[in-house]
Amino acid sequence: MILNITPNQLKTLTFFFVFALFSLSQETQAQTRVYANAATISNASHVDNPANAYDGNLATFANVKTNSGLLGLGAYNGYIELQFPSTLPANTTSYVKIQTEDDLLNALLGGSLGGLLADVLGLVLTGSQEFTVQARNGSTIIVQGDSQDGGEFATDQLTIVTDPNGDYFIRVTPTAAYDRIRIINRSGVSLLGLGIEKDMFVYDAYYVEDPANCGTAAFTSYSGSGLTLDLINLGGAGVENPEFAIDSDEGTFSTLSMGVVGVGSSIEQTVYFEGESVSSDEFTMQIRLTQTLLDANVANSISVQSYNGATLVQDVSLSTLLTLNLLSLNGGEITSIPLTPGAPIDRITLTFESVVGLSVSQNLDFFGVVRTAARPEITDPDTLDAQGCEGSTIDLIADTDVSNELRWYDAEEDGNLLATVASGDPFTTPTLTTDVTYYVAAARIGCPEESLRIAVDVTVNSVATPTGDAAQSFCSYGSATVGDLVVNEPNVVFYDADTAGNQYLDTDALTDGTIYYAAIQDAITGCESATRFAITVTLDDLCDVTLNVKVLLQGALYGTGTAVMRDDLRTQGLIPVNQPYDNSMDARFTHVGGGSETTTNTIINTNAGTSDAIVDWVFIEIRDTPTNVFKTVSALLQRDGDVIASDGGPLVVSGLPETFYISVKHRNHFGAMGLNALTVLNSEVTIDFTTIADADLYSLSGFTGSNAMVTVNSVKALYTGNANYDDHVKYDGTANDRQVLASQVLTHESNTNQVLNFSSATGYFSGDVNMDGKVIYDGANNERVIIQNIILTYPLNTNGLSNYNGMIEQIPQ
Repeated sequence: MILNITPNQLKTLTFFFVFALFSLSQETQAQTRVYANAATISNASHVDNPANAYDGNLATFANVKTNSGLLGLGAYNGYIELQFPSTLPANTTSYVKIQTEDDLLNALLGGSLGGLLADVLGLVLTGSQEFTVQARNGSTIIVQGDSQDGGEFATDQLTIVTDPNGDYFIRVTPTAAYDRIRIINRSGVSLLGLGIEKDMFVYDAYYVEDPANCGTAAFTSYSGSGLTLDLINLGGAGVENPEFAIDSDEGTFSTLSMGVVGVGSSIEQTVYFEGESVSSDEFTMQIRLTQTLLDANVANSISVQSYNGATLVQDVSLSTLLTLNLLSLNGGEITSIPLTPGAPIDRITLTFESVVGLSVSQNLDFFGVVRTAARPEITDPDTLDAQGCEGSTIDLIADTDVSNELRWYDAEEDGNLLATVASGDPFTTPTLTTDVTYYVAAARIGCPEESLRIAVDVTVNSVATPTGDAAQSFCSYGSATVGDLVVNEPNVVFYDADTAGNQYLDTDALTDGTIYYAAIQDAITGCESATRFAITVTLDDLCDVTLNVKVLLQGALYGTGTAVMRDDLRTQGLIPVNQPYDNSMDARFTHVGGGSETTTNTIINTNAGTSDAIVDWVFIEIRDTPTNVFKTVSALLQRDGDVIASDGGPLVVSGLPETFYISVKHRNHFGAMGLNALTVLNSEVTIDFTTIADADLYSLSGFTGSNAMVTVNSVKALYTGNANYDDHVKYDGTANDRQVLASQVLTHESNTNQVLNFSSATGYFSGDVNMDGKVIYDGANNERVIIQNIILTYPLNTNGLSNYNGMIEQIPQ
């Protein structure tokens, strides 16, 4: 077998830049940082909160001030000098987090381009706010940089860098020993005599004593040569969003640009690591170029430099890297390019040189650099030519440095982590069923970053085993057969044993708890799988059932003269998208398993203008006995009485027994329930309350089915008038429904005069018993009269009393 390291694999790098890991990395690095622990200041009035600059907290700061003085009086420059606990050896890098009042740091971040960038930003490096940075050993100045000379911050000893958050740091690497850093905030000559004060925030200074093994680049900066103000300002040359090359988002990038004028120039971006790598570390750089630039052979104009301090460790062109790694660039695609410096480094620079005479936009997208352990090596002969048998496992062996671990996956990127082993230890594959490729990456122990993965192909010479769900459930009262078992492949037969045994017919009934063994049977040869796929069958007593329910509301039938309800609530946009029922209305609406049903206005209005338009929500109870509610569900009611699910489809309810009772309730109507238990047939039950016989309606003791529903327009409907949600409709007496109408009218926000004959109390109210979208107590079409008429015409109110108290919902509570 040939070891597969394909170009596509080399283009793949999984970034672990999720915020949790980034935070963990920062915490790990914070444990290795040594902060300055003392400070000297110019004057107490010049520096606010100096202790914040040596508290080891990069979120707090001291304010170092400068004042240009007024007419020659009161001028001063402030400074703070941060001292480390001990003297740092030569070439030790330390960092100082700062922020200036003027946008100087944004310009100085561009290194040798600082002066040009200042012009683009409308700044001046000389004359306004200025600052000086000095690395000192006692009173001796080791290295100094002045902001008005941008070039002094474009050296190996002094650089302005930014972190992923866009915060600015001074990166200091003196060539001699030092023990402190002084930052001086100064007023430039253009401010003298104007009495202007400028602030500089100094957060903390630190160096890395014991570099963390994990983590990605911590800082970045950029620079360039041969660029002019016109190229930067007009041609778009420079670096855009430099911090995106080190942020924790793999979808963002910086852009290095030479603009559209093909003159001799270059732009470069550097990423910095906190501390040195080890010699065996591998780095992966991700870039993207347009096809136009690739056609112009721009790869010869791109190079990568690796440094350790001021020492150049490696300088290699992109063309060479592509050749070494069998890579090719494709326009518009992200390419991952491995770098192997072969020695410790602490920073990497990507340099992009302009192609002279090329009059197209010369841009390069830079996604960043990740440091990982070197890719594993595979020398074991049995792994290089891996062979296995169906149903068996084999051992695969790879090697890496003893300080690393090996992570085996089932995919070239992402996928599932199958095992983590030490160098040289075997990875035992899962049971083999077909030819398969496994992938191995090396990682430093305890670190999330991994090397690129190496592919290992395994050949399996066998008949495939069926796949599917090893546990399958069916309805115990659904007459399921062997033919209902599901696998992913065709031409499958089933047996009662994992080997040999008896073959089932497709028409054989499934039994609960039985294991069925599937094998693929080749249609031509008749061969079957050597290994059968086991499926354990469970027959559930509670199943998914489609409820075909039909019911009409008396209130929505008023004035129609037909058996099709009005949908006034829908046309006025009053139907809520969330189901409206809960036990705070009344215990009659206590949810059992339901209550979270929602719909959308699109669903509510889908069938506008037809008999399928939505009228309102209804409350469905499934009862395993007439007195026990087993499950509830809120559903939508159409004008013709059909009840549908809140998603607009059939009303399918899960977890139901084979027989049960159904009741339907509405918020201001009585509910009704069938007298007889319904039996599921073909996963459905049907009950039509619009045509149900009185004898088939449930009634309480002392009542009959004729008292449960009202007949309107030759069809049965639920009684309206139940404005207070309880199990009575009452016109007079305690807890009567008429009072609810009066209250909702009087308290309506538009009824400013609180009069009972107010006729514009619109809304989704229980007092709206005729469901026309408003509550009316007095006047035309008022609900008070409707409730009174319902009471007076109720069959058992033989004396025609308005204070009749015997109209009761015929459902057990």
